[in-house]
Amino acid sequence: MDGITFVKGLNGGDPVGGVYYFCGEDAYSLNKGVRAVIERTNPDLRDMNTTILRTPSPADIQAAAESMPFFDELRVVVVMEFDADTANALEGYIKSVPETTALVFVRPGKPPLTNPLYKAIASLDRVVSFDPLTNTQLNNFLQNRAKKNNIVLDESAANRMIAYLGSDLGALENTLLMLGAYVGFGNRVTVKTVDTLVQKPSEAKVFDVMNLLWAGNKRDGMRALTELVNDPSESAMGLATMFSRNVRNVLNVKQLLMRGKNEAQIAQTLGMKPYPVQKSVVSAKKRSYAKLVEMMDAFINVEWNQKQGLGKATDSLILACQEHF
Repeated sequence: MDGITFVKGLNGGDPVGGVYYFCGEDAYSLNKGVRAVIERTNPDLRDMNTTILRTPSPADIQAAAESMPFFDELRVVVVMEFDADTANALEGYIKSVPETTALVFVRPGKPPLTNPLYKAIASLDRVVSFDPLTNTQLNNFLQNRAKKNNIVLDESAANRMIAYLGSDLGALENTLLMLGAYVGFGNRVTVKTVDTLVQKPSEAKVFDVMNLLWAGNKRDGMRALTELVNDPSESAMGLATMFSRNVRNVLNVKQLLMRGKNEAQIAQTLGMKPYPVQKSVVSAKKRSYAKLVEMMDAFINVEWNQKQGLGKATDSLILACQEHF
């Protein structure tokens, strides 16, 4: 089950109790899911009916789950940072968790599909996955939060926030509130407002530079690169890592093209969105596999050169772009 459906059901009064396994790569939504379960307890008695366990033993988990709620209908036990031995030891217990307890195992990140505890809870249809939202869902999230906080948010401004901040819901909400305070709650947040107050992420800046260089616009690309490396908030070695990652994507695409894969198959294999794949395919067709390997090595060597005293990272990065584009 996805996290949005689960939390919506809880807020709508769905029954809660027994065992759950929360996982996913969206920390904000995962924490929101845990809070939604805890909020089903009586607020006045919540502290006495909520137990958070970190690195517990199997016996600690069972003891907490078997305890009756204190003058309430529900006890919540949240288990975090548990190891594989603990998980394996509880595989046979999970069907015995009383319905007066909501026992929630929380494991951020991708689901451990081969883990016995995960598989056992999945067989009960009690796994809840909190994954990053799609752009449409992110836009809906921002518009809902804007409405609740009396902020008028242009759709184009919401899209620009998503482009700059990605799918981090916490960062999106905090930034939205900051923008609302800047324009005055009740007033409109525009693209110009976002561009004025929200710093474009380094990865997006690198993409802009590489976009110019891959397209053959070397003069503008090198000018943009010079501005980027002279920005005191940027690290030349950090930028070089992002440049090498960009080239690696093109190199991976090149390998799949050489194996006869089309754009759709490449996107599926690499887990990339169609637009970046389309751009990478164009770049990959312009260079040989050997040249792309040389290019990637040049960016990887930026950090090595500085650590060995062979040259400043800034100079090495500019030289790598100058020689390979």
